[in-house]
Amino acid sequence: MPISIGPLDGVRVVDVTGIEGAYVGRLLSDLGASVVRVRHSVDGLDSWPEHVRLFMEAGKTEVAVELQSSAFHRRLGSADVLVTAGGPDRLRAVGIHPELTTADRPSLVHTNISAYGLTGPFADRPHSDLTRLAAGGLLYLAGDPDREPVRPFPEQSSMAASLHATVATLMAVRRADRTGAGDVVDVSVQEAVAHSVENAVQTLDLEGRTRTRVGAGPVEAGTGLFRCSDGWVYLVTSIGGKRLRWDELVEWMCADEAVGAAGLASDIWTDPDFVRSAEGVDAFRDVAETFMRDRTKRELYEEGQRRGISIAPVSSAADLLENPQLAAMEFFSTRVAADGASYEFPGAPYRFSGTSVGPRTADGVAS
Repeated sequence: MPISIGPLDGVRVVDVTGIEGAYVGRLLSDLGASVVRVRHSVDGLDSWPEHVRLFMEAGKTEVAVELQSSAFHRRLGSADVLVTAGGPDRLRAVGIHPELTTADRPSLVHTNISAYGLTGPFADRPHSDLTRLAAGGLLYLAGDPDREPVRPFPEQSSMAASLHATVATLMAVRRADRTGAGDVVDVSVQEAVAHSVENAVQTLDLEGRTRTRVGAGPVEAGTGLFRCSDGWVYLVTSIGGKRLRWDELVEWMCADEAVGAAGLASDIWTDPDFVRSAEGVDAFRDVAETFMRDRTKRELYEEGQRRGISIAPVSSAADLLENPQLAAMEFFSTRVAADGASYEFPGAPYRFSGTSVGPRTADGVAS
């Protein structure tokens, strides 16, 4: 079967986003679209950290035109998709509000990402990643329970909105391809964050309680991060006071004559209140880390898998580069040229039979 250059081959995208939406263009480019990044006098791209700009802009072709110029409108006239970022007042000020861009382009898909959406009383409020996370509720869950919330790093609200926007854009492109009718895809970062509040909904549904900040440490014995000989592993043998392969873990520890392991089989560990107490959490950690301190992440993972125990290595960047599965899948085989240098990039986390996907060069071919 001939290899095509991506499922979005032939789709033309104009990207006029900020940090809130740049990942949309990157993902569409990975899928084969021809993405033109419009550089203009107030785009702010040069203020981004170099590694962020390199990652977000990979595969895009840059052109320098002002937004209200005839050159920009010529670009827009041949585009299938326009991706922008901003509230309604800002978009009108620079001439790219959907009311203006779609007026004489009925087949255009215009995707806009803004803090609160294009309508409503908050549409033009000032915002930042911190305030967007707060408005969407995710900030309430981040940090230690006895301290103020903390912002997760970096720009998590932008990434959540960009992923939602990409899926919605693909749906709109599909509809336009079938019917010839474009769409305005209005993405609210607040709503995207509210749609992504970790396991808060499941906690209410399954446990009947509202999730709050729990900090970095474990909230119950048997689950959390544990030190081993060459780093950390994440173990799950108890959720919501319910055992998940707890007995198998205890059997493994006892077979290796781990200090204190036999005590984990006593009836006290069936009491959900004790399992969730500081005493229980600390007692389990003492036994588990004594058992793990002479074992590597890989040893713990492989034996845990054999026994059906949920235990996973916490991979460093070096671990990922040396990971045999990622190597077999050629995940880091992509190289992107920028600023006179060549950089190794992670590939796309999905594949299509007979189609090439991933960061693209200016001629539209995956590198």
